[in-house]
Amino acid sequence: MGDFNEEYDAVIVGTGLTECILSGVFGAEGKKVLNIDQNSYYGSESASLNVMEMWKKFRWSDEQRRVEAERAKAEEEGKQVGASATPAGPEPPAAFGKKPSEWNQWHISLVPKFLMADGELTNVLHKTGVTRYIDLLQVGGSYVVKGGVPYRVPSTRVEAVTSSLVSNFQKFYMQNFLQFIANYKEDDRSTHKKGLNLDQNTMREAYKIFGLDAWTSEFIGHAMALYVDDSYLDRPAREPIERIILYVRSMARFGKSPYIFPLHGLGELPERFSFLSAVYGGTYALNTPLQEILFDDSGVVCGVKFPHPNTKEVVTVKTKKVIADPSYFLGEDKRIRRVGKLIRAICILTHPIEGTENADSAQIIIPASQTGRKNDIYISLVSSTFNVCPKGFYLASVSTVLESPDSGNPHAELEPGFERLGLGSGRLGRDEEKFIQVVDLFEPVEDGTKDHVYISKSYDASTHFETCTDDVKDIYKRVEGKNLVIEQRKDEQQTDES
Repeated sequence: MGDFNEEYDAVIVGTGLTECILSGVFGAEGKKVLNIDQNSYYGSESASLNVMEMWKKFRWSDEQRRVEAERAKAEEEGKQVGASATPAGPEPPAAFGKKPSEWNQWHISLVPKFLMADGELTNVLHKTGVTRYIDLLQVGGSYVVKGGVPYRVPSTRVEAVTSSLVSNFQKFYMQNFLQFIANYKEDDRSTHKKGLNLDQNTMREAYKIFGLDAWTSEFIGHAMALYVDDSYLDRPAREPIERIILYVRSMARFGKSPYIFPLHGLGELPERFSFLSAVYGGTYALNTPLQEILFDDSGVVCGVKFPHPNTKEVVTVKTKKVIADPSYFLGEDKRIRRVGKLIRAICILTHPIEGTENADSAQIIIPASQTGRKNDIYISLVSSTFNVCPKGFYLASVSTVLESPDSGNPHAELEPGFERLGLGSGRLGRDEEKFIQVVDLFEPVEDGTKDHVYISKSYDASTHFETCTDDVKDIYKRVEGKNLVIEQRKDEQQTDES
């Protein structure tokens, strides 16, 4: 890292996907951007780690991590460090790799989510040209669990007829509903449903208008509209209908599922947006924690301080805008508030998930009604097909909103998901592993328009990135005072036309 400029149009703190998209967008608009991150890798909470990094994060003590950091610093300075003076933490079992080149075959996503094939993030990737630097593969299947059995989610009239997920009596009504979804055009009243006003009727009323029963409504709302709970039922029907349309259109692009996933894992996304920002002159500095935000006499941002990543001398740069992820404001109640807790398990498996036709990748939703909960449980699965692990292994995640944070046994809330993976009651097969983490979910208290400190939201329990792009658009509007419109790069447009 060379010298820093004296002033930047924006300083972005953190290299999570939200922050890196904004960095790339601002760079493309000709703004001078500095992006710093306290971590040694791109991605922050949306990073992908190799298996040794996973052990350091989940299996090492704070003391072992401190010793490792001091050893790395000493080696950078050219000092000899004796092995006995730097006790290492535990290494992964030999089955997962015996040396760095083998550890690097793993790309384990900390926030396992999929992209919707026709979703906003996918469109942003195409318009910005990031798809030149990243490969996206289709996910093998989309499932919902009923009675302990996973079923493929039907998304067309034909699939509705053949699916055993709904009763024969309900198939007719579901066919009509899916036909409405497939044909709907906002500006063509002939495609609208008589008696249904998307802005006045609730989604609960919409289901009733189509004759859909409680179970059919639930799996549509949770497995297609992808809501995490039932609070959406009493809100206007427009947003749920738009979500279902997105699901069906994404499904239509490939056929097996509406989801896609990057080759080499989700960490590719923030890293490639970082590359895009650098193309436009953006500056990045890892291993660089935020030390202080500076304010002028009127209480508006005027600069930031941070240690130089190489010399560790304090650097001060001027800026009028700071965008940061909430992890940099922990304990600052005036800046962020906790809105819930999420529990997530990342599992290394040696087998596919039973009931998915040996799919190499899949999403499975266990609706709340099937477990007596208020929130759904989400399972995602990827494999060596995506170059995220060696052949013979699978990476699965199980996550849900934590409903009883004071129970003393948060792991129990994931048990239905573990059972679906074959890991129920604490079982682990040979050469299998799981990492469990309870995560606080934060959102900003203020919108940032007064002091020009704009804070992103934590990644939620949803299984896709649509809420992330919503946050990107919201922050952009607060920063710039206008809606975000991403123009397709000219060179990318020429490629599409050819």
